[in-house]
Amino acid sequence: MESLFLVLRDRRFRSKLLTIAFPIAVQNLIYFGVSAADTLMLGRVGEIQLSAAAVANQFSFAFMVISFGVSGGCGVLAAQYWGAGDKEKVRQIFAFMYRVMAVLSLSFASIAFFFPEQILRIIITDPEVIAYGVDYLRIMGGGYFVWGITASTIGLLRATGTVKISIVVSLVSLIISVSLNYVLIFGNFGFPALGVTGAAIGTVTARVCEFIVITVYLFKVEKKIGIGIRDLFCSTKGVTKGFLTHGTPVVVNEIFWVSAHFLLGVIIGRMGREFVAANAIGGLLVQLVGVVVFGISSATGAIIGNTIGEGEQERARQYANGMLVVSVMLGLLSFGVVQAVRLPLISFYSLSDTAHVYALQLTHVVSLNMIFMPVAVVSLMGTLRGGGDTKFVMVVDAIFAWLIAIPLGALAGLVLHWPVYIVFLILRSEDIFKAAVVLWRVPRGKWLRDVTQRNVSGAG
Repeated sequence: MESLFLVLRDRRFRSKLLTIAFPIAVQNLIYFGVSAADTLMLGRVGEIQLSAAAVANQFSFAFMVISFGVSGGCGVLAAQYWGAGDKEKVRQIFAFMYRVMAVLSLSFASIAFFFPEQILRIIITDPEVIAYGVDYLRIMGGGYFVWGITASTIGLLRATGTVKISIVVSLVSLIISVSLNYVLIFGNFGFPALGVTGAAIGTVTARVCEFIVITVYLFKVEKKIGIGIRDLFCSTKGVTKGFLTHGTPVVVNEIFWVSAHFLLGVIIGRMGREFVAANAIGGLLVQLVGVVVFGISSATGAIIGNTIGEGEQERARQYANGMLVVSVMLGLLSFGVVQAVRLPLISFYSLSDTAHVYALQLTHVVSLNMIFMPVAVVSLMGTLRGGGDTKFVMVVDAIFAWLIAIPLGALAGLVLHWPVYIVFLILRSEDIFKAAVVLWRVPRGKWLRDVTQRNVSGAG
């Protein structure tokens, strides 16, 4: 508790945490509103349509997570170089990130456009769900490039403490996406009722508008970093080595994690569309908690990275221990929030009796898991990544997903045919183990790495 009081008394820390975390939380809240509106609208249309979008979004989610890995890996470098006052290196990191993102987004878009049915058949065998999901995935793939560039730009700007623009971008997304989805899903104001296809069109249109806003801001409004069009063509040799050393583990980490998440989706999909629909509702509750958790995690990573870059390693350790205590308290609060809203949320959906029972069971499991998720996320994605301990994070994610959640979940669900709530608990159990690991790792202080290549005594 001493560490908690220390960070709470540190005016500098409080200011940075609120300055970065609050706008990110607001952005996450707005994006939650977008996801909730989409899910609720499709849920009103029917269980099949909701399941189709949920299954197709497994592939989109894979793209987004790997994109997050690229921007997160670059952010590890950018946060510390920014703390060290090296703007030129930060501009090189932007250029490097965009080149990687261009290749990544176009690759995923090509797969989504040319092989949507093959992708969906991996996850689920229900022909009705697949039929609805094919067009949805093709349309969503058309927005991957602008989506990836926008998200990675916002992620890298966070590493330098620039976060308010994310609220503007997310507000644009909320207004356009919800409005178009209301019109196109249900066929309001004389438009045809396109259902799932309408949801995809509305979402992609919103992504394009987000891209326009962030591009104008970065090259015309933002002056702190001072990036220009010509900087996109600069040499990135100065940061490539650093990314390969400290950023690549982040990308590999996300690839491992999202591959595991994709296989978890396959396990759920193979157990029936009722499970898929219930899981979509549970996922919405995870996003609700994530509004605050991921905001605090991102802020923690930026603050830890900046502090190390400034050469204040001991202060970084104190911040890390304080945030560990905060995350434990946040986990208990998250449990209460999910328990309070899960029943009213389920009542909005048009579900079959089986799917309704599954939703009741799964959301209860989600509430229990939320005790541990904030502890794992704030320390792994915030403290340890911000501190440059990216390889450790990669190993932890790989072990608990691939050696526990996936094989045991597959055994329980597809071989032993255990009840869905037990299968779901096993699939979500990795956060419990991760929380235990960070409670051991963070206080020891062996996670600190100075990626700006200065010698740091005591960094292990």
